[in-house]
Amino acid sequence: MTDKVLLTGISGFVAKHVAIELLNSGFEVLGTVRNKDSIEQTKKTLEENNVSTEKLSFVELDLLKDEGWNEAAKGCKYIIHVASPFPFKVSNDRESLTPAAKDGTLRVLNAGINTGVEHFVKTSSIVCMFRKPKRTNPYTFGENDWTDVEWNKTTDYFVSKTRAEKAAWDLMESKGLKNNLTCINPGFVLGDFLNEKSCTSMEYIKQLLQGKFPAAPKFSVMISHVKDIARAHVLSLANKRAGGRRLIIGSEVRSILELSKIMAENLPSYAKKLPKKELPNFMVKLLSYIDTSAKNLVPDLGLTMQTDQTYAEEILQMKFLPSETAVIDAAKSVVRLKLA
Repeated sequence: MTDKVLLTGISGFVAKHVAIELLNSGFEVLGTVRNKDSIEQTKKTLEENNVSTEKLSFVELDLLKDEGWNEAAKGCKYIIHVASPFPFKVSNDRESLTPAAKDGTLRVLNAGINTGVEHFVKTSSIVCMFRKPKRTNPYTFGENDWTDVEWNKTTDYFVSKTRAEKAAWDLMESKGLKNNLTCINPGFVLGDFLNEKSCTSMEYIKQLLQGKFPAAPKFSVMISHVKDIARAHVLSLANKRAGGRRLIIGSEVRSILELSKIMAENLPSYAKKLPKKELPNFMVKLLSYIDTSAKNLVPDLGLTMQTDQTYAEEILQMKFLPSETAVIDAAKSVVRLKLA
């Protein structure tokens, strides 16, 4: 009998890639959508990528409501919880995204616990690990580090992801099920955007290619290929060594200026629009008052992050793709979709 997986937020950037990996690996997939209008587009996108949708079904569910989650989890051997809000703009209310992220996570996990799901994989992020005051430069973080949600420079997305992941571990530990959970913690997720549906990663690449950044903020982050993230989710399902672990998925740390250079070399017709110099930190801080999307960068300006993700490669028995591949795939897909 085919193992069934409940996959939340299937219409999103990462979740579509997870769906491809699951379906190509022979799993039956029940994908959740917040709005049934996105079902046809999601199915069409998967089929355009030569994926059979014979074992795929959908259910309309809301992370903010209890209704339907227990029924959806029934008969599922695994749950992969990807859905979580990540808007491009930053809210002044640091807790604005927490209900959907944290309460949604607890709803999904409780539904799985109630119905005997064997293993849970949650999409988390390195944003749950590295944001804290008084860091050295360069600063190092790892699997045991947590973002300080009480620090007033920790923005809404960082707060919501951290609270959601902590709540997930607290719940599973309280039930004696810590080893039945794996968290996948990628960096800045890039790779092939499969359709025109906007997401924050796409928005940054699109704006760079459109010439919206005359100069690049001095911001560096670990780059993660979406295909690696999708594979990591699926490889964690039946991998006992992945149970109870936070797996950092990604390759090299790159600055925004380095991303621009990679795109300029591989898409020479866009080279003139891409930034060739860095913006002073004070300018980015000023801009953040006008364009709130810059607020996510401000606390880390000029800092270099370091982490060792080789333990995750070893547990999963896979080698992560180079950052250049992730950047090139992202940029080329934006151009292919005629978004830049």
